[in-house]
Amino acid sequence: MRIKELDVYQLSVLTQTPPAMVGCIVQGEEYCMDDLLAFLKQLPDVNSRWVIYGEGNVFKGEGEAHPEAHLKKDRAAYLTEMQNLLHQLEEIEKHQQEQTHLDQLRNRIRELTKHI
Repeated sequence: MRIKELDVYQLSVLTQTPPAMVGCIVQGEEYCMDDLLAFLKQLPDVNSRWVIYGEGNVFKGEGEAHPEAHLKKDRAAYLTEMQNLLHQLEEIEKHQQEQTHLDQLRNRIRELTKHI
């Protein structure tokens, strides 16, 4: 609304939706999904995924110049992050195994030195 410089009443006229319903939708108050879908159908340039899930851009067509390249970049970054996390997990497990082994050795030393 702010981007298009519309108030609730202007948006209600544009979408043929009662102003009270527009107010509820904009403020995130209770509304029926059918009302939301009817409202969004009147705004074809608004990205419904952004409205419902908060994903993507506000308007359709923004940032879609090279969606496949973007997905590949995201996937590569995701895989790199996963590899780093797996490496960290392996290091932690290795450290825990070493710590367990050290604890066992300490206990064995205590047992052997009890009688001295």
